[in-house]
Amino acid sequence: MIEQTNFGSMPDGSQVTQFCLTNRLGVSVEILDLGGIIRRWLIPNHKQNHTDIVLGYDTVDEYLADDSYLGALVGRYANRIKHGKFSLAGKDYQTDINQGGNCLHGGGQGFNSKVWQCTVLSNSDNPSIMLELTSPDSDQGFPGQISVKVIYTLTEQNRLKIEYFATTDQTTLYNPTNHSYFNLAGHSSGSVANQQIQLLASHYTPTDENAIPTGEISVVDNTPFDFRTPTTINVPLASKHQQIEYANGLDHNLCLDAYTADLKSASYVGKAVAKQSGIELEVYTNMPGIQIFTANHFSNKKGKEDSLYQAHQGVCFETQFYPDTPNQPNFPSATLEAGKDFYSVTEYQVSF
Repeated sequence: MIEQTNFGSMPDGSQVTQFCLTNRLGVSVEILDLGGIIRRWLIPNHKQNHTDIVLGYDTVDEYLADDSYLGALVGRYANRIKHGKFSLAGKDYQTDINQGGNCLHGGGQGFNSKVWQCTVLSNSDNPSIMLELTSPDSDQGFPGQISVKVIYTLTEQNRLKIEYFATTDQTTLYNPTNHSYFNLAGHSSGSVANQQIQLLASHYTPTDENAIPTGEISVVDNTPFDFRTPTTINVPLASKHQQIEYANGLDHNLCLDAYTADLKSASYVGKAVAKQSGIELEVYTNMPGIQIFTANHFSNKKGKEDSLYQAHQGVCFETQFYPDTPNQPNFPSATLEAGKDFYSVTEYQVSF
């Protein structure tokens, strides 16, 4: 079932619509056509109530002012491009600079700030919507007109499937992701430090103090980034490792072991568990990397229902190409050639 409601208005007066996808087991995901934002993800609990497992806001204005990308689709390029510069097909490009001298998540007016065209694909079993957006040539400095669509499907098995499609009329970069902050004990429950994660990644990409990759692909052995066995989040957060100190927590790309080029289906790459609520989240993807981020900069950040979000109150699992890929020839390429079809898929499976 899908219920549509008016969530508010943009500065130009255009309406923002919220789509609530609910399956037969009572799991609901609320998605805005503004930025494709996952605003609420409600899991039934034993108190005949719901646990909301994603951080978010209550108004359009708060989302437009947000610099943390809560729940949003980001693009054209998730994560950072050093100084916003890259070369493609023999031509140099300068993209928008919007964070620490670099381009972050596609620039200051990226996909998260746009109202997408939404179509309901299924309003019964496995409710599904399709969001579409056209980004013109030179948008935020990126070459080519790119037509993108994202399909959200909530299955009857409590799995949220996110499929990304794109075509372009000129060779460009494309690296989309969803930037939900998960707290499996509930969005207003405090720190995720005592929750556990497991990520099947034998390597990671170290960064400089500005979160730009050094170009190395390093083993995770004997580092805070070895999550191959279930690890309490507090363990890496308490580490004195230089990489943790750079970011004031986790904000790092892990190189997923399951990745192979041209893989079209999603493989299991990890999970998160909150013993407090009994909720578990499994992650599946066909992308090469996953950025794990623990909301290190939050401090009394006003969220939904008058919540105040603090540092480490959520954890992101951003499936993506590695950061700064166009400037790192040994990383998997995020280049999308004219006339070629882009496809990626990420799935989040909830059990409770």
